[in-house]
Amino acid sequence: MRFTHFAYILLLLFASCKSGQVIINNGTEAFEQKKFVQASQLLEKEVNEEKDVFQQIEKLKMLAEAYDHMSRGDKQVETLKKIVALDSNPQYLFDLALAQKQNEQYTEALSSLNQYKDLTNDFFYSATHINFCEEMINYDVNRSNLRLTNLENINSSSSDYASSLFRDGKLIFTSSRASSMGDLTQPWDNSKSSDLFEASRQGDTWGQVKALPAPINSELPEGIASFSKDYETMYFTRCDYLEFGDSYCRVYMAEADGENWYEPELVSIFSDSVNIGQPHLSADGQRLYFSSDAEYGYGGNDIYFMLKDGDGWSQPYNAGFSVNTEKDELFPTTDSKGNLYYSSDGKQGYGGLDIFKAAPDKFAFGPSQILPFPINSGADDFSLTYIKEAQEDDQSRILEKGLFSSNRQSGKGSDDIYIFEKIFFNLYALELKVLEKQYADPTNSESEVLGTQPLDNATVSLLNTNKNTPADGIVNFDLAAESDYKVLISKTDYFNKSISFTTKDLRSKDSVLITLFKEVELERIFPEKEIVIQNIYYDYDKASLREESLPVLDKLVSFFEENNDLTIEIGSHTDSRGSDSYNKDLSQRRAQSVVDYFISKGVPAEQLSAKGYGETKLINACKNGVQCSEEEHQENRRTTFRVISSSGVLESGE
Repeated sequence: MRFTHFAYILLLLFASCKSGQVIINNGTEAFEQKKFVQASQLLEKEVNEEKDVFQQIEKLKMLAEAYDHMSRGDKQVETLKKIVALDSNPQYLFDLALAQKQNEQYTEALSSLNQYKDLTNDFFYSATHINFCEEMINYDVNRSNLRLTNLENINSSSSDYASSLFRDGKLIFTSSRASSMGDLTQPWDNSKSSDLFEASRQGDTWGQVKALPAPINSELPEGIASFSKDYETMYFTRCDYLEFGDSYCRVYMAEADGENWYEPELVSIFSDSVNIGQPHLSADGQRLYFSSDAEYGYGGNDIYFMLKDGDGWSQPYNAGFSVNTEKDELFPTTDSKGNLYYSSDGKQGYGGLDIFKAAPDKFAFGPSQILPFPINSGADDFSLTYIKEAQEDDQSRILEKGLFSSNRQSGKGSDDIYIFEKIFFNLYALELKVLEKQYADPTNSESEVLGTQPLDNATVSLLNTNKNTPADGIVNFDLAAESDYKVLISKTDYFNKSISFTTKDLRSKDSVLITLFKEVELERIFPEKEIVIQNIYYDYDKASLREESLPVLDKLVSFFEENNDLTIEIGSHTDSRGSDSYNKDLSQRRAQSVVDYFISKGVPAEQLSAKGYGETKLINACKNGVQCSEEEHQENRRTTFRVISSSGVLESGE
């Protein structure tokens, strides 16, 4: 963990250190004194001079950690690669992978993790890290509703972090920039001790940065401020300095008199030999959160809170196991609903410190959920503050807006403040699956249908784009918002089919991508098979179509439009009553009346053929001389169609 990122002067010096004038003779002593700049210089030289491989590795391990504390991720990765080259211990490869991940080298980290997994068969522990790397490698900013902006007007080349909203739209944040009060510097990276700074609102951003005056800022490190709703009370962290002996961070409270602040007072929480910092006052003023390395916690630094008790505060309560781990939990903040946001390096995440959210559950908190990429990244991400929270029925463009801090590589300095916006917009996609019936005998349309199966090599046409279905029968298209679509599916020896759908009035705040899932079943063409057109009626002994038959035929017009490469025979059949010649003539006239109707609706005449079969193709035993019921005779009176040619090629079946 990197000292610079965590106020590591003021919020997380969180480890008492003794100091004094200590003569440093080598890199190891400098490292133990947390003088990491000096340690890195000495250890680099000592590694090159060291002949013993074991000692060389030990020095390289210290050197890698020193670079980590100095936020020199590039040098840390370079050093860990040297260790991997000297020792085949898979743990070193895993350490390298985590460093690459933390430094946003996701492709390299994925390669190292896969090598580690192959060497150790550690599928369980490496799987989550691999998933996070793959997510970040495949991240598409155009498909994300999160927009990040570096607050370049107020960020500097030094460490800037932990912002809080203040009166008149101002922003209070912590910085170790050169204008910080006093001349004290930190031994691990030679940076200035941090102070609290104020930035004025300028349109949609902030600028005109100035330090808060005494008595808030002092020669000592200060930072991580939180305010009451009326901005009349401030809680912040102040730390002792190493040269003063044992050093600890503590929480202070100051009250305002207009634009001026009274002398800060120490808030009594734990004993003086415990680090306490990063205070956050809940929106209702009833809870004061903080982070501490008190020995009664779960591990390194835990999140605690105290309840308002009259004019004071209750005893501290640990936030519980769903929040705290054996490592560090830091930078607690809350929203108006009481949800807790904090950073942790003790849970599986994207890299260094990641921001988590935990909903209140009576006197504790429910399960923690990691915030998504790119709010979290491979780097250290922390100190989230909401400017606008999500509302249930909100239809505005910006659904959420807030601030957080990060030391990701895209920043101006060690740590930078970013603003994030969750935008209400949607992208649309079509996932179309093409199927066909699965026959027990693929050559026989009368054989048993076993179900459906994917149809490959079908052509799917949408907006002048053609895609062929693969083995699974699935194709995907990007769609536009508020649009109507018609897609045509075709394949040789199958009837074409189209479907229509729309993206109009489709919106979702929960997901950027809205996918429309459609299935289409293409019918195979069997040339010898007659397909009955149901509900076609004629007046007795006449060839004219009855009015109730027309809606059925109207529905078939689109079928002919979709299958304009086919020539279709319209067949008409009678029952056996009446003479054979009369029935032949009647059926021909009836078939022609159907053809004429289709032509009147715009179907090309050359696409159609009329054929009257009379009583030559009875489908039951009701032939001449056989007594049958009216229902049995009705079975034989039917209108059919079948394919007689496809693209000019005659089919069998006559």
